[in-house]
Amino acid sequence: MTLSPKIKIPSERFRALPLWAQALAIVVLSRLFVVILYLVWQRHYGESATLFEALFRYDCAYYKEIAQSGYIGESAAHLGSGQARWAFFPLTPLLEGIASRLTGLDVTVAGVLLNTIFLYLLTWLSGLYATRYAGGERSALLVMLLFNFGPYNIYYSTLYTEALFTLLVCAFLYCMRHGWWIRMGLCGALAGAARSLGVFLVFAVAAFCIQQYLSHCRTSKGKPKFLDFVITVFRQPRLILGTCLVPLGFFCYMAYLDRLLGDGMALVHVQIGWSREPGNPFLILLSGLNTLGANEFYFALWTLAALYLCCHLALRKSVDAVPGFLFVLIPLSTSILCMPRYVACSFPIVEEEAEVLIEKKPLEKGFWYVFLLLLGVVTTWQWLCNAPVMA
Repeated sequence: MTLSPKIKIPSERFRALPLWAQALAIVVLSRLFVVILYLVWQRHYGESATLFEALFRYDCAYYKEIAQSGYIGESAAHLGSGQARWAFFPLTPLLEGIASRLTGLDVTVAGVLLNTIFLYLLTWLSGLYATRYAGGERSALLVMLLFNFGPYNIYYSTLYTEALFTLLVCAFLYCMRHGWWIRMGLCGALAGAARSLGVFLVFAVAAFCIQQYLSHCRTSKGKPKFLDFVITVFRQPRLILGTCLVPLGFFCYMAYLDRLLGDGMALVHVQIGWSREPGNPFLILLSGLNTLGANEFYFALWTLAALYLCCHLALRKSVDAVPGFLFVLIPLSTSILCMPRYVACSFPIVEEEAEVLIEKKPLEKGFWYVFLLLLGVVTTWQWLCNAPVMA
């Protein structure tokens, strides 16, 4: 008598797929889910807007303008508000403009399709990162699902810079942990050209080098010495070169603005047009918590959740805590506004979110899965409805 082969359940079949195929399936399903929500929204409100028009909200207009005509001819005051295009870093709109010209599609269409490709690469690479450096295969699947179905995942299907920047941060940390210093530096330089926060990735390199040195000292039972640490670092020329490459994208943009406007720091000075001025991030957070019932209170809750996850990262002695804290505190130092998307689309924070959820008991885990999925649905719906909490 022969035994019948064991029948695999769907989840086992899915896990048996290579990671790139899992990522592709997840992205296709998640973007199909966005399309379904759009069709329900269109029918519910009797809207005639196409899918790409419905995705074109808020600052998408700035990205489209830059993609089409760059920063040339831009005046100091935009529509009389003091706002200007150069507040938005050039890499994402530059690539969207190139994609539009190569395909012949309008920027509103080409940009969404390009960012969907970036989302796929992010999904695949974040799964690979989690498999090797975080909680393993279970954590990897959850990270991929969070990027695609979690809160504020709609930003990866717009002209915004979230998809590209998050991908570059993930690639940077992956290369850093592998010791691929030049590739790390290039990813950091591109991240700095996509968003100002990219320049602060140099602190992640410093933390990683210190962690590696202290680990070596414990293994060899040697006593850590500052001079010995400096000598160890400078004996690695590729590490030095890669680290020096990280701020290159940011500094190139500053040099461009200096030539265009005579002010290399115009990218900072223009923030006054959005009522953003540097301050104490913890006082700004406290101010948000004192506005119970207002949008600012909701933003403050997101910020608290992010700081909790960053502390969790730090307690695990992960160097990812360094960019995690910086990606929260630096935007918070100017305003509590937009904090939810800065948090929900931050690679270190989403990575740790998966780690925390994996440790939960089944019932509690199920609650959080449903809650985050529903929040993903709600935030996508709110984007289509032009809600203030999505700006």
